[in-house]
This record gives sequence, C-alpha cells and structure tokens, in this order.
Amino acid sequence: MPQLPSGRRIGLSADSVFERLLAGDPEILDQLRTQVHDPRDLLPLIDLIEFIPTVGAKEPGVPNATGLVAADMGTERCSWSQADQNALSSWLASAAAEEWLEDRFDELEAALDDEED
Repeated sequence: MPQLPSGRRIGLSADSVFERLLAGDPEILDQLRTQVHDPRDLLPLIDLIEFIPTVGAKEPGVPNATGLVAADMGTERCSWSQADQNALSSWLASAAAEEWLEDRFDELEAALDDEED
C-alpha cells in the first residue's frame, strides 16, 4: 500500500468484482471473458481505497471508498494532484502491485472456471 506525496494511504480492492462475479452479474461475466486477458486488464475494475487514520482504529486506518478505479489515474475522473497520480501510477508498475494483480487475475480465472462448470 503506497503513501502518496499528499499523505494519502491507498490500497487496491477487487472485492466488488468478486461480489458481482459471485452474484452471477452477466455484465461482469462478459467483461471478464472478453476484455480481461492479462493482469493489467484488471485496472478498470480495481477500486482504489483510501485509509483514513482514525483514533482507536488499527493501522493503516479506516478504509474509505474513493469512487475511483486504478485506471482513473491520469484521466479527468481523478482530481488528485499530479504528484499523487504520478506516484500511484509508478506504484502500480511496481513488482508488488504486479504480483497483487497477478494473484487477483488467477483468482478470477479460477472463479470464472467454476462459473462455467
């Protein structure tokens, strides 16, 4: 989880994708089958979570939905500072982020296979 120049602590979440998949949402099933061919293709589906430091909360803080997905960096959808966007984009290209995306990709492939059985 990177901490951006502004101090934001950001995490990635694929929870909404898995929830939709498990619910049998035909739109996400189609999107996963036709548009997701490698881990980086998941970026438009990965939610960005900001952890808000809160008294009494465990580190890194209370998760808060940003309303953004990882693919929003560098687009008009994201109003964050350019420094924050650049830092997150750089982190998304890191080995740690790539590994996280690969793990989610593998989990989603397995879940899709289960859907087809």
